Amino acid sequence: MRSLPERGQAAVAPRRRVRAAWRAALFLLATATLLPLFLLAGLLGRPAKRLVRVAWCRACQGILGLVVDYRGEPMGACATLYVANHVSYLDIVLLGARIDATFIAKAEVGGWPLFGLISRAANTFFIRRSWRDALLQRNVLAARMRAGESFILFAEGTSTDGLDVLPFKTSLLSVAEPWVIDRPIAVQPVALVFRALRDGQPIGPLTCGRYAWFGDDSMLPHLWAVLQDDGLFVEVTFGEPVISWAVDSRKTLGRKMRETVRHEVVGARRALREEIVFKVAEPA
Repeated sequence: MRSLPERGQAAVAPRRRVRAAWRAALFLLATATLLPLFLLAGLLGRPAKRLVRVAWCRACQGILGLVVDYRGEPMGACATLYVANHVSYLDIVLLGARIDATFIAKAEVGGWPLFGLISRAANTFFIRRSWRDALLQRNVLAARMRAGESFILFAEGTSTDGLDVLPFKTSLLSVAEPWVIDRPIAVQPVALVFRALRDGQPIGPLTCGRYAWFGDDSMLPHLWAVLQDDGLFVEVTFGEPVISWAVDSRKTLGRKMRETVRHEVVGARRALREEIVFKVAEPA
């Protein structure tokens, strides 16, 4: 005879699978409804497309149980390269709901089922990770930013567990070197912190894989598990932008961006640990 905890887990599992199926259906419905509207909105200009994109991102946040605390404001005075750490495919709906900018992604993303279609429809700037293509891609990025377009770059070059920040790759950051574009652009750091599960359990080494997608994880099984989960508390912090005419070099800029983002990511984890220790030590 099974123990009470085992029976409880057995009862919870079917409910989670039903929740995942319901969420998946809602996601497909939202995408099927808003994607054609997004394409039609292109005829009306960028503001109309932005409204539809924000609606889709916020719908996805609600479907997945993501509670997002946005801190600071995205730069809006000139074309901006937003430089963020990369934790998951969920980063798209976290940033897309707040930033009016085009995502930069590796070329392979364009071939993904469904998500590739969405990224192509959103005019994602696909890049190839080859030194032979670096200068050409930088020049294309520079021309589009000179025309006023903003972009979102995941500068680590890969997704991580979100507990720390890898060194930033800087080839595309060269677009902000002052001799590349004859007008000022901005580079703004953005820190993504997956803070805690909806039940209050902090994100750490044992729980980060619940929502962070990294390493050898297959996307569809991971997404299915995310659809079953309760949800997540997230912080998105916009740091101080740097104007291109104040940039010494892409290497220096990359270090500055990484230091700023890492300060937020590591600082948030440290503050959370201190909060937990204080609660445990607090007298009853």
